[in-house]
Amino acid sequence: MAAIALAMLLPSLALAEKWAVIAAGSQGFMNYRHQADACHAYQIMLKSGVKAENIILMMQDDVAKSSENPFPGQLFNKPGNDSPDVYKGCKVDYSGDIVTAQLFLDVLTSNTTGAKGKVLKSTEEDTVFVNFVDHGGPGIVAFPNGPFLHVKDLSKTLKTMQSKKMFKQLVFYMEACESGSMFPDLQADGKILAVTASNGQESSWGTYCGDAAMVKGKNIGSCLGDLFSVNWMEDDDLGKLASETFRSQISKVTKLTNKSHVCSFGDKSFENEAIGDVEVEGAALSETPSTDSSVDTRDIYVSQAFWAWQNAPEEMKSQAWTRFVSIINDRERDDQLFAKIGGKACADSQGPAECQKKMLDERSELKDMDCHYTLARAVHEHCPVSASHHATGGWNGYNMKFSQELVDHSLDLVV
Repeated sequence: MAAIALAMLLPSLALAEKWAVIAAGSQGFMNYRHQADACHAYQIMLKSGVKAENIILMMQDDVAKSSENPFPGQLFNKPGNDSPDVYKGCKVDYSGDIVTAQLFLDVLTSNTTGAKGKVLKSTEEDTVFVNFVDHGGPGIVAFPNGPFLHVKDLSKTLKTMQSKKMFKQLVFYMEACESGSMFPDLQADGKILAVTASNGQESSWGTYCGDAAMVKGKNIGSCLGDLFSVNWMEDDDLGKLASETFRSQISKVTKLTNKSHVCSFGDKSFENEAIGDVEVEGAALSETPSTDSSVDTRDIYVSQAFWAWQNAPEEMKSQAWTRFVSIINDRERDDQLFAKIGGKACADSQGPAECQKKMLDERSELKDMDCHYTLARAVHEHCPVSASHHATGGWNGYNMKFSQELVDHSLDLVV
């Protein structure tokens, strides 16, 4: 009887679950690091004790099987002769052309009409960990198919999750350029803690790039990870989840991520709780290597293409140079396009040149989300697609920085 009474008094303790949703929002071998990050995060969740059925992973899943991959069917998130294959046992729930921003939102809100596979089925007694890795810009982050994810849609989704009582605590780690712009209205008591790789005005950085991308005697030919993601995951790999607090990890990762400004938003009331309360304890011990070879995410395509040309065998030099030039040309077209858009917006001002420079340099806060969404969607639908960046619309990993031009400006995008 005593046992029955205790069970009735503490039902939430028995029913509480841990959940994780992980998404990589890119495609193509040049973006190797994103899918390696995602599979590493999956392994951490699994090793930490989160049930496999409670982990939902979505990514294009085209990198491990890419013809450019020197280790077919494998992915590595750090260099070394003993680097673990993070793709081994990495169960991808959604892959290919169905991986979109809308699918991500449907999974988070348990919308089985939109998501036909696994969805988040957490309750108000559960803890949820969300991890997103990819390209971004002010107010937007990319997905491998379809349009971008806009800040207003992410904000609405998080509020829907709150209203549906889908968590006791939710921790959201986001790796993307200007990712600090994606959580503008989290409440101090909303039980959501968001940690971002950068503030809302700067790039995030890739790491283990170029000559540093050596695994088991071979160079991967692409950056192995992202600096913020590598730092928090290699910290978790140290096996201290049961004792280290979020506050401690955020402080440590902020210092290690010295190329951008790690930011935290929302409810910080549980920063002093052990990370294991969300991710559970039990990760394996590993050594944290140096992360010196980091590259601004905006420049990874061009830097990696140049590295590939430098290191290509003589019979492949011409092909590697053609690819490098193609990427440079795409960047120049993007620069010209957004300069033209800025010029049209400033055409009626008294000092068009000064106006345009201010528009390019100004880092004003995103306030009119509806206007920004409409303009950003117009770029996606009507501007040239960069094949060299594996883009599916007008935005790509390089030009997403120009989303800042659209902030608080109503522009005529017919160019």
